[in-house]
Amino acid sequence: MLFYSIYPLAVVLEEEEGTKKPEQWREIEVEGKTVLVTVNSRGEQVIARLLSTDPADYLDPRWTPGNVIV
Repeated sequence: MLFYSIYPLAVVLEEEEGTKKPEQWREIEVEGKTVLVTVNSRGEQVIARLLSTDPADYLDPRWTPGNVIV
C-alpha cells in the first residue's frame, strides 16, 4: 500500500493529542553563540536553531541543528 501526502511522515504518524509530551524549548548561550535547543528523552540538549547575525557561524559544523550540546 502506498501513501502519498504533502505532510512530513512525522506529522502523519504523530500520536493523538493529549498523549504526546510537549517539547521543551530553551534559548541558551554556548561559547558566545545563542542557540535554541530542545531536550530529548535522555535529557540531552539538542540544537534546533542557531540565532546569530554572523554568517561565518552558520558554516561551523559545531552549530548544525541536531548536534548535542555537551
